[in-house]
Amino acid sequence: MIHIKGKPDNMIANNLTPFAATHPGELIKDELKERHMTQKQLEELTGIQQSVISETINGKRSLSLTFAMALEKVMGIPATFWMNMQTKYDIDVANIAKRDNKSETVRLTIPSDDKSLLLDLVRKFGWACAF
Repeated sequence: MIHIKGKPDNMIANNLTPFAATHPGELIKDELKERHMTQKQLEELTGIQQSVISETINGKRSLSLTFAMALEKVMGIPATFWMNMQTKYDIDVANIAKRDNKSETVRLTIPSDDKSLLLDLVRKFGWACAF
């Protein structure tokens, strides 16, 4: 059993940051495919506008509580599942941004004839450099 001082064992997994966040729209898209259902049919069954369905499926819009409740009614998947997935997505996106914005200082020694290559990399990736 793994235990981190001051944290319950069940909190350890919650601190992991995935490589990429999974938007609930991905699962909605998969469910529609498995059920041989179109977005238009989902619109007819839920009353949710097709533009909202499309934007949610494509990750351009957060899943709303209204949409989650409509999915529960039509697909039988609890609204709490959908809302938890949206919350998990939001947290993962924030953690990924935090992880990716961390900066590190690395000291490199570059032979003098390769400094132009280094300068090109510095400009391309926005690195800080002191010669």
